[in-house]
Amino acid sequence: MNKRNRITELAKLLVNSLSHKIGSIVNKEDPYAEKYSKEAINFFNLAKKVLENGNWNNYDKIKIKEELKKKLSNELEKRDFLDKRKFDIMDEEIDKALKELDLNLD
Repeated sequence: MNKRNRITELAKLLVNSLSHKIGSIVNKEDPYAEKYSKEAINFFNLAKKVLENGNWNNYDKIKIKEELKKKLSNELEKRDFLDKRKFDIMDEEIDKALKELDLNLD
């Protein structure tokens, strides 16, 4: 898989992970919140596998963050059943995830 495809795949997995995580945070009382939280972890672990054996420069990290932010915002917009706080915590959750994956800018 070439780097562009890996970036797209990584963004897709992180969108799934973060949308589930944010959903479990803002809708804690939802009966499915715990399930969403577990699914978020599973998607995040898949994203880690995409990162293996990769050499990510600052340009790549910027592209990943831009693509992730755009796609996550679109995904959260579709999920109108989630509390509006979803957008308030989106940037923070993106930054946490990228830091954990060592994809934050140097």
